[in-house]
Amino acid sequence: MDIKQLKYFLQVCKHKSFSKAAKEIYITQQGLSKAISNLEEELQYPLFYNTTKGIRTTKYGEYLQKQSEHIVQEFDLILEGLNKMANINEGTLTVCFSFGVLNALPPDIISGFQETYPNVELIVKTYPDSICEEVVMNENVDLALSIGPVNGKKFNSTTIKTQYPCMLINEENPLSKKASIDFRDLKNEKFIILNEKFHFHHNFLNKCKESDFEPNIILTTSEIITIHKLSHLNQGIGVSVDFIVNDINYSNVCSIPFTDRSFVWEICLITKKDRFVSHLVKLFTNYVMTH
Repeated sequence: MDIKQLKYFLQVCKHKSFSKAAKEIYITQQGLSKAISNLEEELQYPLFYNTTKGIRTTKYGEYLQKQSEHIVQEFDLILEGLNKMANINEGTLTVCFSFGVLNALPPDIISGFQETYPNVELIVKTYPDSICEEVVMNENVDLALSIGPVNGKKFNSTTIKTQYPCMLINEENPLSKKASIDFRDLKNEKFIILNEKFHFHHNFLNKCKESDFEPNIILTTSEIITIHKLSHLNQGIGVSVDFIVNDINYSNVCSIPFTDRSFVWEICLITKKDRFVSHLVKLFTNYVMTH
């Protein structure tokens, strides 16, 4: 016996009619009759009987009606209280950002949210992409803003923003004169790139393999500024993202886009698949999407 069965039962008692009760609760008469039959079978007592004036409750039905009315009322009050709690904009929300993501978003994205929702304690963590996914899976954070592609079997994902990678080519390299770079132009070059903990690393490798070569990666790092510095020193060709060039700019380094516009740096908002999505997670998601 569950609360839905009791609610159905009380509606039949109220209307003294299966058809009228069914209309009231938006269920078919057949479905309602089946639910009451299941309840009677479970209790092992008849709850209604037919008369020339319609259905009436048996003595067992009368007893159940009297005892269950306050139960249903109490349940509705509990549910109402829970809904009120869920819609109060207060509590703690833990958000993880992949390295570099905050720089690609509006500078007031964090402070603006805190000003809008002062009763929400926002805890911000930053990790490489793979660690962001790990902490979301382990439920150590509520959500993350990481870099795609995202495993759809493990995560719910919404693309927030798309940026485009670029090559950092020292002016001493002849490739620096090109307006755009095709992956096939890079076959004999040396590369400086983010390490294996970043999706960007694997995305770049996959694009090179599609062009039938294995890239010669001479150095990997977790610091994008290192890539820019070493490109400045002509230690190799750096792989970066367009918006970062605006903050880290060396006069002897050319930032050249890729011809292949399918090679992207996508910021994705991710949550764990099948995990309950709290009101605060929805609140933060809506805020980010509108900013």
